[in-house]
Amino acid sequence: AVVSTQSTGEDEGQEALDEEAQRNLLLEFIDHLKTRKVVQLDDLGAHFNLKIHEVVERIESLQEEGVINGVIDDRGKFIYISEEEMKSVVKFIQQHGRVSISDVAAASNRLINLEPVDS
Repeated sequence: AVVSTQSTGEDEGQEALDEEAQRNLLLEFIDHLKTRKVVQLDDLGAHFNLKIHEVVERIESLQEEGVINGVIDDRGKFIYISEEEMKSVVKFIQQHGRVSISDVAAASNRLINLEPVDS
């Protein structure tokens, strides 16, 4: 039996479509984090049809790449921190010299907006 190894072009077109769909989904994921500001990881997983560990891996990967900044708290929430908010926290620390974690936490409540942002 002869097996054809020629590509019909359909596979490549589908692959490009899949890549485009994946890229759009990733952009939607990032936008969701940025606009919601505070997101339950399990809600995020349900919204994007991901398991919790996949959500955490994706967030950590995006943070390592410098695409987003934020923290995952001990109650299963991701808190997005914008570049401007990060800079204001750094400025606070620089202006006050040695500060305790509680000082930074108290200042963060003023410097970091936790309300959803209109997109």
